[in-house]
Amino acid sequence: MKAYLVFLCIALFFPFAYQASTPSGSVDLDELSFDKITNKFEVSLIKFDVAFPYGDKHEAFIALAKDAKDVDDLLIAEVGVKDYGEKDNEQLAKKYGVSKENFPVVKLFIKGKSEPISFDDSKGFNSDELRLFIRENTGIYLSLPGCVKELDSLAIEFMKEKKDDRNKVLKKLEKLQNELPAKDSVSGKIYKTIMQKVLEKGDDFVRSEYERVKKILNSKVSDEKKKELHKRINILMSFQLHDKQSKAEKAEL
Repeated sequence: MKAYLVFLCIALFFPFAYQASTPSGSVDLDELSFDKITNKFEVSLIKFDVAFPYGDKHEAFIALAKDAKDVDDLLIAEVGVKDYGEKDNEQLAKKYGVSKENFPVVKLFIKGKSEPISFDDSKGFNSDELRLFIRENTGIYLSLPGCVKELDSLAIEFMKEKKDDRNKVLKKLEKLQNELPAKDSVSGKIYKTIMQKVLEKGDDFVRSEYERVKKILNSKVSDEKKKELHKRINILMSFQLHDKQSKAEKAEL
């Protein structure tokens, strides 16, 4: 309901921006509307780009916007910057250290924080990396392919616990496995296997397994195998979220 009311306001006061954004799920912002709209949300993911963006990176951003349409606290928006005519939004881009040489640039604005967080696309500019970027920095849950929200929570809990208590979390997972829909059964087995391996080999297993699967992905494998490996990578990243969140919390102190 909250998201609906906010977007209704956007439609009333910024009709052209709303009409342009409706098919994609992403809102178009400019120098006049930027603060007014972003201030209504706890978190805003903003892409600074050319006025008429296209290509794989833009499609990845739009894919995320469509999937996040029901997340009330999250705004997905774009700022189109022109380097001709009246140079619309150029000053807004400069305000946040964005130049056309680096387009597209994605920044995460969190209410209460003076500076936005820049998205590092060195690992790839795709919807999965954007989802992970939001999850790591805000705690907002956006599922990755292969991941299951309840099991992700158990993965984080498992890594937080001391070794002696991790078996209790594993038992929770085994109980939850019996309640999973059929489409999530394979994922449930992967979560369980990772927990068992961590109990056997220690925390380093998550990192070493991640690197191992990455190497396989970079080799010649079928498209079907790639999908399977990507799901495993995504689940492994859920086991690393606790460590990344802890580092982020320490950095804020």
